[in-house]
Amino acid sequence: MTFAVARGSLAVAGALILLDVPVVIDLFVTRGIGASLPVPLAALLGMLGLLGVYARFPSVATRLLYLIGGAASALVYQVAVAEADPQLVSEGTYAFNRPLVALVLIAPLVLRPLRGVIWATAGVLIGFVVSATASVIVGWQLPIGWGSFASWVICVSVYSALSLVRARQASNAPDLVALETETRRLDLQDQFEQRAAAMIHDTVLSDLTAIMASTGPLDERARDRFRADVATLAEPSWLRAPAAALAVDSSDVALRNGLIALVSEFQWKGLTVDITGDNLEIIPLEPEAIDALLGAVRACLENVLLHSGTRSAELVLGPGSTEVTFMVIDHGVGFDPDAVAADRLGLRTSVVGRVAPFGGTVRVWSRPDSGTSVVIRFPVSSDVAAEPAGGPRDGH
Repeated sequence: MTFAVARGSLAVAGALILLDVPVVIDLFVTRGIGASLPVPLAALLGMLGLLGVYARFPSVATRLLYLIGGAASALVYQVAVAEADPQLVSEGTYAFNRPLVALVLIAPLVLRPLRGVIWATAGVLIGFVVSATASVIVGWQLPIGWGSFASWVICVSVYSALSLVRARQASNAPDLVALETETRRLDLQDQFEQRAAAMIHDTVLSDLTAIMASTGPLDERARDRFRADVATLAEPSWLRAPAAALAVDSSDVALRNGLIALVSEFQWKGLTVDITGDNLEIIPLEPEAIDALLGAVRACLENVLLHSGTRSAELVLGPGSTEVTFMVIDHGVGFDPDAVAADRLGLRTSVVGRVAPFGGTVRVWSRPDSGTSVVIRFPVSSDVAAEPAGGPRDGH
């Protein structure tokens, strides 16, 4: 739903500016002021071009570029129209203020509800500043249309509704982290019960069987074995082994929990992420290392969302004895890595720059129309390396 709202708002913003072009041409020509047409027409086309740049390369930088450049274009447009024919302003307010409405509709390209409200608010405030500045330049009060304010109300209402839906669904969805923790606890409890049953069988039951089968006094060797069994049962170390496995520090599962939250976040952004591979067991890492890993994976998923042309990706997990591996795969448009200019930061900053200080490596495979695969390898100390459920793995 969020993605549909984003694309729909983008289409409306572009249509408002594009449809304003023939309206302005018609008004200027019919009023005999065609000689003044190039300036407002150039302002509209410039604003449309900035919107196209942002639609093709959505980012905070291009969003700011559109807001600043769009505000300048809207200012030039209003001043040019007002100076060409003041009567045109009052009679064609609907066309006069359309660029200001397009400034508000930039917000829905932000796929987070709260940020959408913030950017929409910035757009409507910038629009009011543009109108006030244009009034000062022309020397008389220009009419302030309510279209931009109405668009802002609609944006806030839609994103507030989406936030409520998201909060309600999140409250109704099962806590997957808690469910996995409980499953692990029950598994360890089952291991404890099996261990206790085996211990009782090997000591108590075995000793009772020996006593019942005895036809005379117990010899000293049998007595020594019974005493050893009693000492084994009295020693609580065999009981503490499963309990220690249950006492997992919250920082040990921070990486796994962070990945779950990351996948959930991108699900709301419109990207379906399927997790495959081995389950990440306990991998205690320093908070800085976890932040670096999660930041690198986030950057890969952001690239899939923005540039791949597909709405699905696969995250393959590979914990090993000396390193943990993440592979982000998409089947989108792909690209030619050799054709990327040296001054383009991209993966070098957002992915390699995050993991390299910790000894991590990154490899990228991609071809046009064949998707992209990014492999991140991150070293893990051998004494804290993860083992999948069921014991150590063979191979790599």
